[in-house]
Amino acid sequence: MPVELTVRGEGRIPERVEVTAHYVVSEALTNAAKDAEATVVHVQVEATPDVVRLAVRDDGIGGADPGRGSGLLGLKDRVEAIGGSMILHSSIGEGTELLVNLPLRPEAVPD
Repeated sequence: MPVELTVRGEGRIPERVEVTAHYVVSEALTNAAKDAEATVVHVQVEATPDVVRLAVRDDGIGGADPGRGSGLLGLKDRVEAIGGSMILHSSIGEGTELLVNLPLRPEAVPD
């Protein structure tokens, strides 16, 4: 399955944010390959001075539901553990979009 990657930002981010971002993208790609029947996944990463924004979108069957398994709940818990936020859009037949904001400083509150 092709993955289209766009990365904006320079320099290294704090390790706790880097590890969380890696985990989010890895889990989202696994879900797209295993469950979504996707033909392509778009991953966007943008690092600003205050926050790292991740967007993972696939063109699969949609219908992802955090209530049906521990994977998405685990992602949400991991994101929130460092003060981040996660939004999931996954209408049936329209693919899945995962939007994540990870603060780079403890006082930076995600949008």
